[in-house]
Amino acid sequence: MPRTLTWTCVLLAGLTAPAPAADPEASPVLRIERWIEGGGRLDWSRQGEWLAYDKAGEDGRYDIYITSTDLLAERCLTCEMYALRKDNAMNPVWHPAGERLIVQVQSRPKRLKFIADPLQLLTPDRAVHSELYDIDRKGKHFTLLTRFGDNGTAVLDPHFAFDGERLLWSERVKARKGRYGAWQLRSARFQVGRTGIPKLRRIQSYPVPTDALIVPQGYTPDDRGALVAANFEPGQSPDSLDLYRIRFDGGEPERLTHTRGGAEEYVRLSPTGRHLAFTSNAEIRGTEPGQSVPPTARRELWLMDADGSNKRRLTFFNDPPSDHSLGHTYVGDLAWSPRGDQIAVHVMWGSEDGGRPREAVYRIDLVPSFRR
Repeated sequence: MPRTLTWTCVLLAGLTAPAPAADPEASPVLRIERWIEGGGRLDWSRQGEWLAYDKAGEDGRYDIYITSTDLLAERCLTCEMYALRKDNAMNPVWHPAGERLIVQVQSRPKRLKFIADPLQLLTPDRAVHSELYDIDRKGKHFTLLTRFGDNGTAVLDPHFAFDGERLLWSERVKARKGRYGAWQLRSARFQVGRTGIPKLRRIQSYPVPTDALIVPQGYTPDDRGALVAANFEPGQSPDSLDLYRIRFDGGEPERLTHTRGGAEEYVRLSPTGRHLAFTSNAEIRGTEPGQSVPPTARRELWLMDADGSNKRRLTFFNDPPSDHSLGHTYVGDLAWSPRGDQIAVHVMWGSEDGGRPREAVYRIDLVPSFRR
């Protein structure tokens, strides 16, 4: 989740997915740097000039920020919005034109009787009681796009089509179905009227297996399909997701990863279309005595070819011998630079005092061959 999983979630431990051992000599990584302190879920504008991300304030509430890539022009777009003073504004995604964003806004629910685990569902990643909003890059216009109501619905991971004409998201349609509810994959035509007010029209649903948790990760280049994280396999836990490529016109999903009690998520296609960056708990050791964080709540950044082959691990935040070790670390949301030579990732790791986890956006610089 969010985007769909957080450090505070109590997830199922298990065997990690089999994956080829990383070859340091073949690594395409040039350097790894902490880039934006406190930064969370993020997106990189198609033009390459702006980053958008959410960041928690001292009260724990998330707001939406944008900054130039030289980090000299950070601005909060939602901090001064009175209507959002008690809400989480999070998970921004740029329209391809670079002048507006779609964000999730989560209102704090008043009644929690229907929630089996409030601590788990009251996180920005799970997004219970959330709606989709449009906000312009200057932070002057803010428009509600959806009205799902206060009945346990939720939205996850909005994504624009490459042509900017459609929006894709996952929506929880039943709160009491399964571990996390029943979900549907939705899309709608995104239109901006003569008055400049955007609207979602002709909402469509795409069938998914019963009780599956499906989290969209973006459109395919032809806008006729999508990359998703889901538990489509029989008996597969919603805490143990695999990556798939699906077509909107039907057919069997193309499975890109094969999890056995582990978890993969947050897959993004490179600008060249040749590679997929994703997060996984493969190769991370199981929970040791005295540790409270299971391996499914720890992730690293991986890379594979677009067909799912040639999987390679890029980061080693969870490995003590690594120069970049942070201890128990969750690598979550990510975004490619438009040139394809950098990946920005949301990294979350445990605090020394056992309190709220620390967050930051890291930048992964890749070898020149990844550029366009």
